Amino acid sequence: MMNGDAESVAQLNLQRNPHMTLLELLAAVRKPYAQQLSQAILSVEAYIEPAFRNQEGHLAVEGGLGLPCRADYIPCNGNGMPVTVDATSRAAFESISVAYKNCSILIHPFGWDWVVVTVSGLSEAQVAEIAKAWFLRWFDPEDTNDPNDEGLYGVVHFLGEPEVVSEGIQLTLDLGSAPPEALDELLEQVSIHGATAASVA
Repeated sequence: MMNGDAESVAQLNLQRNPHMTLLELLAAVRKPYAQQLSQAILSVEAYIEPAFRNQEGHLAVEGGLGLPCRADYIPCNGNGMPVTVDATSRAAFESISVAYKNCSILIHPFGWDWVVVTVSGLSEAQVAEIAKAWFLRWFDPEDTNDPNDEGLYGVVHFLGEPEVVSEGIQLTLDLGSAPPEALDELLEQVSIHGATAASVA
């Protein structure tokens, strides 16, 4: 299925079922990017979603959080340069509001491969600790995940440094091929730890 078709399918599903669950909505958002990445790796022999490593073979980490990151893929026959697959379409839906415990969460249309989560009611240090632990759970540092039906590994790719903004603490993420449950878990975790509001865009 071509990428434009993926977008149409997502729109159709949302129109037919406006009361779909949050996980179903997140799956619709994920689908165009995951399909595009899955199609891209079919046409080339490549290392799929590899983690960047140093010369000793250890995970290369950077930033204040000291986190690793992953490429979309690196062709086996080439100069070793990573290839980035940017989603060219998005699932279309109206912004929705959901609640976890006492936390109100507003979800705007967003792209799975570049999403901004803003958290209110927690300190920068609290958000950093929650996000780092969450990221490492879904990063699969030991590369133990098996490929799924898409030929992907169900892993997150990148988490940027927390940034203080007027609305709270902002996180920038590339959710990679992680399943819908990954983002759902992040929202649940900030809620459990006392966030009063959050947004996804």
